[in-house]
Amino acid sequence: MRDNHPQEWADAVAFDRAIRNGNARGNAKGRQLRGQAYLHRSLMPLDEAPLDGPAPHRPRRRRATPPPEIPDEELEEGDPDGCSPWSCRSGSPVQHVQSLN
Repeated sequence: MRDNHPQEWADAVAFDRAIRNGNARGNAKGRQLRGQAYLHRSLMPLDEAPLDGPAPHRPRRRRATPPPEIPDEELEEGDPDGCSPWSCRSGSPVQHVQSLN
């Protein structure tokens, strides 16, 4: 955005400045921001932040152990048994026919 869309970049920099001390409604109601807000994870103003690489003072987190290998078939079809945020399933699918009578 910075290099190819200067107007959008200017809007983003202005927004970053505007959120620095929280929002007006929260401040008026006594819910002030602790510290300052920044868009970039380096906690620097967007127009000063290091955008050409990772933030200098925050090293990337590395996993202690590599993720387990998952067979291609399971990646494609999913785990036949297990839970999602909406439901749990196990065993063979069951066809349920509801009678209208």
